[in-house]
Amino acid sequence: MRELISSLNRVLEGETCYPSGIDFSEECDEESLMDKISSLTPQQYKVLNMLNDGLLNKQIAYELDVSEATIKAHMTAIFRKLGVKNRTQAVILLQQTDQDI
Repeated sequence: MRELISSLNRVLEGETCYPSGIDFSEECDEESLMDKISSLTPQQYKVLNMLNDGLLNKQIAYELDVSEATIKAHMTAIFRKLGVKNRTQAVILLQQTDQDI
């Protein structure tokens, strides 16, 4: 609980705070990040940006006029290409690139 309160206070003070146990040290190289992002197909990149906007799989599927299963397949490919395990890590990685998203 103390860690949560401390993290919230840091965020409220404008600092960046990542959950403990997540190591982004490998991804900190801007060129490496850009290589990973550029390895995505245009459709995967759209899905990733929609994730960044906070959309659910069902909403993304509706917007792109595809099935939810297709979005799940894109998600799996995105996670694999970016070397992350979940949508939160994928969005954090995208935000670290400082791209106009």
